[in-house]
Amino acid sequence: MSRLNKLLGKGKEIDLGGEIILIKPLKLKDLDLFMDLANESKRTETTKKIIFQTIKEAVPDVTNEELENISVEYITTLLNEILEVNGLTQDKVPKSIVERYNVGSEKKT
Repeated sequence: MSRLNKLLGKGKEIDLGGEIILIKPLKLKDLDLFMDLANESKRTETTKKIIFQTIKEAVPDVTNEELENISVEYITTLLNEILEVNGLTQDKVPKSIVERYNVGSEKKT
């Protein structure tokens, strides 16, 4: 590995409804997803894509049906964890995302 290996994002284990999964940050090739979050007309679909991609990387054998049927009760937790693992703190998340999904707003102690 090159000296740039340290630039690879580190994953984080999270408890999602009693299931421990290792979520990993998205990569440079996924930058368009984050950029699309700023576009209100694409925001909902982009949020779903980010969740799907993150979970598929963490749980490769997950089916599309399982992904589509994840209970909404886990979305806020999942989005907060995805934002954190990607280094996006509340001050870096668009206000509209914070307000709409109530994400990035928990204070860590």
